Amino acid sequence: MDYTRFLNSKPSIKLHIVHGGQEGTINLCSAYGCYDKESNIDLIDNEIVNLTCPYCKKDLAGSSFCRKCNAPIVDFNLSKGGMVHVCSRIGCTNHYVSFDDIYDTLTNFYQEYGYGADEHDF
Repeated sequence: MDYTRFLNSKPSIKLHIVHGGQEGTINLCSAYGCYDKESNIDLIDNEIVNLTCPYCKKDLAGSSFCRKCNAPIVDFNLSKGGMVHVCSRIGCTNHYVSFDDIYDTLTNFYQEYGYGADEHDF
């Protein structure tokens, strides 16, 4: 998370990007369903980009491919459990969330934000 660059009033997701012989930074909106982004390199619609960790440069492409356009899917771990998966093709809006254990993830969420404390014994 990038707490120095906000998109839609929320901290953005900062990534290193490689595209068309250029390297730079891209910030993605962290709100699920928002497709806003800002980059310091030119992005070309329908082109596939390589996204890596901005610190260690580890490639974030997973082993799956987009159901809409067949581009590699990029995987982000969520701090509260689960993963967000986004398409690496500029302009493709395919994305989804997955959880290994929905009970543990919801328990962490409820404990963090105080939801359901009176109704459930977590």
